[in-house]
Amino acid sequence: MKWLSVILLSCFYCFSQAQENSIPNTEMLHQQRIETNRKGMWVLSGWGLANMGSGIIGALNTTNTEVKAFHTMNALWGVVNTGIGVLGLMRAKREKSLSFSDADKYRAYKNVKKLYLINGGLDVLYMGTGAFLKARADNAKNPARNRGYGNSLIVQGAGLLLYDITMYLSHQKQNRYWKKAVQELAVTENGIGMVYHF
Repeated sequence: MKWLSVILLSCFYCFSQAQENSIPNTEMLHQQRIETNRKGMWVLSGWGLANMGSGIIGALNTTNTEVKAFHTMNALWGVVNTGIGVLGLMRAKREKSLSFSDADKYRAYKNVKKLYLINGGLDVLYMGTGAFLKARADNAKNPARNRGYGNSLIVQGAGLLLYDITMYLSHQKQNRYWKKAVQELAVTENGIGMVYHF
């Protein structure tokens, strides 16, 4: 009976330790956020480089005005996306070496999710602008060019929307862990403070 009690107590202790260790702390979650963003910036940079390369090659190898406009606009989007990706990689590298308070870590997590939601809204706007350009192309001075630009905006907007939704969901997966890790943090309209329960 004594041995059974020792075994049960040992199992209970190990189980409680495993549960305690399974809840990530704010530093682990903060580093996960940085790593998720870093990987995302590599994807965005790759998407940008692919659009630059294919856009330049495509624009140089056609005489069709609509196709040339499509590839030219893709190449320009590629420059922008690659630039954003490279800046994001530099930021991730810098963030890894900086010191953040728990409140700042949580604020950065909330802000990054908000940023991807805002970007998702802009992506829908890009696609809408592309559809508008295509719909109004016949009334423009250069209908073929407008159709090409419109098609590019639709493709780029859809690609970026997929990217932004994926990034948002990647961060959102950590939300329940953040709630456990910061259960002593209180978020109000005026900021973030510590809460102690007696």
